[in-house]
Amino acid sequence: MSTTRRAGRATATSKPAAAVKPIEVSVELKVLMRRLQLSRLLDTLPERLALARTNHPPHQDFLEMLLADEVARRDREATLRRAKAAHLDPAMQLQAWNDSTEVAYDKQLWAELTSLRFLADAYDVLIMGPVSGRRFWPTH
Repeated sequence: MSTTRRAGRATATSKPAAAVKPIEVSVELKVLMRRLQLSRLLDTLPERLALARTNHPPHQDFLEMLLADEVARRDREATLRRAKAAHLDPAMQLQAWNDSTEVAYDKQLWAELTSLRFLADAYDVLIMGPVSGRRFWPTH
């Protein structure tokens, strides 16, 4: 960054920065964040502070960005906890479904289930399996 004089006062002209250098977080702020159970924000806070120093967002926008980071982190962790408690296999995803498998199933019912319309319509769905060591989808 270089400084130039304009109309009797110094102004800063910025040069493009290669990377934003994280800012050190004070011990006092760390203690306060732990007391408020926001200590996980410390993972991203140094980078967010450096970004704020560079971009000069309004205080409200900076606070909103920090809190959005925390909400997103908590949502991710809650989703992972619920999936683990339900014993869901992370490898079992709709994107991984192989249409060419030689398994008999109702393709129209499969399409209806994967559309997730039942969620918007507030219907319950029960999918059962495995039976005799094989996974199956209901056919009617």
